[in-house]
Amino acid sequence: MSAGALPEEGSAAALPARPLPLHGLRPHADGQARGLGPGLEPGEMQVERLVGVALADRLEELAALRLAVLGEFPYLYRGSAAYEERYLSDLGSLPGGLILAAFDRNRMVAAVTGAPLDQEIDALSDPFTHAGRDTGAIFYFGEVVVLPSHRGRGVGPALLEIGESHIRDDGRFASAAFGEIVRSTDHPRRPKTYRTPDAAWRRLGYRLEPDIGGALSWCDSCDREETAKPLRFWVKSFLPGTGA
Repeated sequence: MSAGALPEEGSAAALPARPLPLHGLRPHADGQARGLGPGLEPGEMQVERLVGVALADRLEELAALRLAVLGEFPYLYRGSAAYEERYLSDLGSLPGGLILAAFDRNRMVAAVTGAPLDQEIDALSDPFTHAGRDTGAIFYFGEVVVLPSHRGRGVGPALLEIGESHIRDDGRFASAAFGEIVRSTDHPRRPKTYRTPDAAWRRLGYRLEPDIGGALSWCDSCDREETAKPLRFWVKSFLPGTGA
């Protein structure tokens, strides 16, 4: 499964009202931890890109984090540790795969995944191809997951900014994208406090693409069979003069 979203405060991976700046923090060398910046407890919160041995050592912890958060609304995802570990191992072996994790005193509290869109599954790349977009020039962010104890502190946006810096430095990508799960407003498991993340994503420079839509299927935690979940896609351009 790969469908990024940052639900509002109190839901799966909340954004603060005003995302905290990173004060020039750049992507680090593989395996080397770096602080998240003055607004996020420097010296305590660290970010690491997980590849190779570093990913293998943290695979079980990362899978557990994802299962815990993705089990919440709007994902309601019922997965298994074995599947998650296989998925993450495969992602980590992709030439352009990206896994970033945030740690608080060596405890993983958040993570973001991503890959070039032309290396993603057809359900994610085909909608862009049909819209005439060059999937080779788009980086696709998957899930952003943050533990409840660390929401509202700018961790999710900080991870995305670090990921975007990695993308810009790569030089191949003109934009970044993600897919947002669309759930009905009267969904029986929708928390009363849940709000759509539109305003938060716009603050981060992403724009909704109304002409691009898709769907992913998985089994909700309360169901016995897979059902299709509609997706709508958001894109952030890295080209000069686009306002991103």
